[in-house]
Amino acid sequence: MYQAIFYKSFRQKSIIIFLFLYSFSSFAQSTYVPSKSNIENRKWFENLGLGLFIHFGIYSQLDDPDEAWAMRKYTIPQYEKFADQFDPKDFNAKKWVSTAKELGFKYITITTKHHDGFCLFDSKYTDWTIMHHGKYRHDIIKAIADECHKQGIKLWLYYSLLDWHHPDFVFRKNEGGTYTHQLPNPNRDEKKYIQYMKNQLTELLTNYGTVDGVWFDGYWSKDTSRYPFQEIYGLVHKLQPACMIINNHDMFYIPGEDAMVYALYDPFPQAAYDSDSRLKQIPLQAMDMSSNKWGYYSKQIYKPVDTLIHNMEKVAKRHATFVLNTGPLPDGSIDPHFIDTIRIVHVRLLKDLLRINNK
Repeated sequence: MYQAIFYKSFRQKSIIIFLFLYSFSSFAQSTYVPSKSNIENRKWFENLGLGLFIHFGIYSQLDDPDEAWAMRKYTIPQYEKFADQFDPKDFNAKKWVSTAKELGFKYITITTKHHDGFCLFDSKYTDWTIMHHGKYRHDIIKAIADECHKQGIKLWLYYSLLDWHHPDFVFRKNEGGTYTHQLPNPNRDEKKYIQYMKNQLTELLTNYGTVDGVWFDGYWSKDTSRYPFQEIYGLVHKLQPACMIINNHDMFYIPGEDAMVYALYDPFPQAAYDSDSRLKQIPLQAMDMSSNKWGYYSKQIYKPVDTLIHNMEKVAKRHATFVLNTGPLPDGSIDPHFIDTIRIVHVRLLKDLLRINNK
């Protein structure tokens, strides 16, 4: 439905993608050659309508205006106490996915590990997970993955490169999201953290069936020595060749990436986009919040229907796909205000389609 309204004017990029695969100029600076299944995944991705972004974790229960960034206010012991109270007792994966499908979303991107390092999945490399803290003790990512596969919704996994809880993660002054309460560790070794990250990505891409995309966050310094992306991206594509990679770093190309992303609430980075021909050869995604918060906050300001529809139109003009975020309630249920708003959007779009067809 959304495609019929907003995306019918999308340019057909299959020829461009074919050239991207075989053009010497595109790969003169890269050894990354997308697999055939990855190219097919890109074709699907660039022509879809809406994706649902979900930010959920310990922070969801704190009712803090900093929501997903709330840990910065607390020491690790304090935040671990919050984790022990985490109780999404009304979480229902079947309902989450069926509601997303009903509202017209074609894929779900969910936070597996946000900047606080807390994992919503079962990991053998740490006990800082939902399996060891809180009152729920179930693998939420496994439940969502299984339902996505059953109901025909594509699955994307968000993974933060930052980790405010990990003893070997190193903070740098040129990065946002600095955590001042990190526990001291005279033997801190970030190589151990990088290996930890690769181990967890291996778990996520091995134990949860088909994953259509990995969405990395936290790389804002643009320090090319910060992370071994060639190894990280190579691991992802080795484990699941069709899996697409997005890195939320504001529009510059790192070999191995399969799509670009920009935040709708910021000015479109037109100069960066126009200055690098490689950016135009891969799909483009725009991300937006349904309110002024990523995670749940009881006093969040919701965006009206007119604003959301206007934003969808802006995205369509950029020939980009659109991923819209919501933060589930502390009890694990989808925010009813979000559901009601998107249903109204759905009706409005249907009326617009009928009006267009009757002209």
